[in-house]
Amino acid sequence: MPTVKPQELKAISTIDLQPDKMSSKIQLIIAMDIAGFSGNSISEATGLCVSRVSIIRNSPMYMQERERKWNDLSSQVIDKKSGLIAAGDPVEARLKKLAMVAVEKYAVLLDGKSEFVQKSTADSILDRSGYKAKTDKTIVSVEVTEKMADRFERVLTRSVTHTVESG
Repeated sequence: MPTVKPQELKAISTIDLQPDKMSSKIQLIIAMDIAGFSGNSISEATGLCVSRVSIIRNSPMYMQERERKWNDLSSQVIDKKSGLIAAGDPVEARLKKLAMVAVEKYAVLLDGKSEFVQKSTADSILDRSGYKAKTDKTIVSVEVTEKMADRFERVLTRSVTHTVESG
């Protein structure tokens, strides 16, 4: 690890380039630094040049904030909060387990005896996996030739005549 020069031994131009306020990008650099990423990796991930990342990482504000975050993380580990952090949300974990139970129920229903149950189960599975049934209406127009129209008219007049005579 390179030696870090005290602030008073740094060039004025370097001091002028040091950040004076915390930004989200600097927070990201701190997180990546604590996680063990190299300066080159941080540079690549943030889109900053290696020298800029180095100037930021060696600024007093950065080092102070990094130390504070490191202490916070260490105290969480000591307080065994890390287990809660790693375990995640217990509600989400329970829902994921229940989702697997629900999938198994769908599998049983899909093999059921009733075709109606099988179809509605298959529709539900397809819907939940992103394959929704198309609900677009199809409009069909039929052109009737004059010959067909004459036939329809004859049939309709015969049925009206039969209805009147039999009534």
